[in-house]
Amino acid sequence: MSYSHPLRESDSLDQLVLAFVLTAFALMLLVFAWPGAREDLFHHFNALGGIEATVPFWAGVNALADTWLALGLLLPFVLWKPRLAILLLFAAVIATLITHSLKPLLDIARPPAVYEPGAFHLIGHALHSKAFPSGHTVTAFTLAGLLILGLRPRLPLAVLILLMASLMGVSRMVAGVHWPTDVLAGSIVGLVSVAGAVWLTGRWPAARRARWPVLAAVLVTAICALSAPWVDVGYPRGVWVNWLVAMVAVAALFVGTLRYWPGRWGRRLGAGRFGSRR
Repeated sequence: MSYSHPLRESDSLDQLVLAFVLTAFALMLLVFAWPGAREDLFHHFNALGGIEATVPFWAGVNALADTWLALGLLLPFVLWKPRLAILLLFAAVIATLITHSLKPLLDIARPPAVYEPGAFHLIGHALHSKAFPSGHTVTAFTLAGLLILGLRPRLPLAVLILLMASLMGVSRMVAGVHWPTDVLAGSIVGLVSVAGAVWLTGRWPAARRARWPVLAAVLVTAICALSAPWVDVGYPRGVWVNWLVAMVAVAALFVGTLRYWPGRWGRRLGAGRFGSRR
């Protein structure tokens, strides 16, 4: 019987993330260097927004990459694996610092500031400045990095998670508010932020043992998830995702309550208690 050694499986996930980051960086440099490549690629992906039947889907994907909804989506995972809480805290701080330092410093114009209305497809609200890097893409890949480097899933599932995050990044071009270079940079920032969070927690034992990040993460993600239906993230035709995140949160809280409740149900459904570092 063949099996995958845990260390080898873990190493392969690190290699996958590193390979993705290096590939995204190389592609970003290539797009910057090739004359007209940024605009041509933008129009290629943005053309998908011209298919009316797919607009609710793309609006929903854009909405899901919003920080508020992405945090809400993390609630089930934090309840399942509380060790994600400290990684979430560190990754959020690193990603925010990098993103909000580069955006105003570079202040690159977005497609709506470059093209006349009607020259491209716009889904949702128009944004004009601070394009680089794409904040939604940073959020999507921070979420993906947390799930991959925090939960350590099987390699095929990790690849699927990266593909889903890539779809969120592509949706920013479909929506008409970002260039491909913004998206590629966002993917790098998101994954590097999580890698930095993993590095910090590995060298800070006190942070790994602290309980307050778990309580804070559950509280914040629960608030984001349960309030999602009433939060306007700029995509009215994608509001179905807001309700989806809220429904997933309600189900997660129900199961989580049973899991961590003292007594028979807790023993049946949960291995470990709230705040476990497993």
